[in-house]
Amino acid sequence: MAENFFPLKTKHFIIAPGNEKNVLEEEWSVTLNDGDKARVGSIHFENGILNGEVQMEVELEKEYEKSKYVQELFYSMARFVFQSDDIREISTQCRHENDHRVKGLEKAGYVFRQFKDGNDYYSMKKQKTSWTGLYVFIGLIAGFILGLTVSNLFMGTIIGVLSGAIIGFLLDKRETGKNK
Repeated sequence: MAENFFPLKTKHFIIAPGNEKNVLEEEWSVTLNDGDKARVGSIHFENGILNGEVQMEVELEKEYEKSKYVQELFYSMARFVFQSDDIREISTQCRHENDHRVKGLEKAGYVFRQFKDGNDYYSMKKQKTSWTGLYVFIGLIAGFILGLTVSNLFMGTIIGVLSGAIIGFLLDKRETGKNK
């Protein structure tokens, strides 16, 4: 999945997989980033990649179940997981009563999906790229330049915007096909 990315370092934690060859199948250890390097938790990925989604389970010691630690941990794991082209969504669950975990997940960018059996289910989806807006803007500038050179600013702008929109649409369509 990734080379030379381990261990993941955050402000408070060092996160490392048990086996760098099978990162989604082995347990990850969460240790403190300070001098003593004490282990404070673990991370498991359940069932590997299933339909472009991975399910993550995090266990932390009670004193590190604060929202700032939860946010830091879940955000860094999402950043790591989304480096893979095969994964489009990362999900987790927590007890409905665990306010620190819920706040930390929301601050990290995870979205509440459903409540079932006393658990809240949260997930984060990989952002899609959007080339259309960029190429429409580039086409607008190219159209102005073309319009000035042929002494018809209106026609040059229309041609530039249309060509930019078409190029952007085709690139977006290619990206969408690659992500499915």
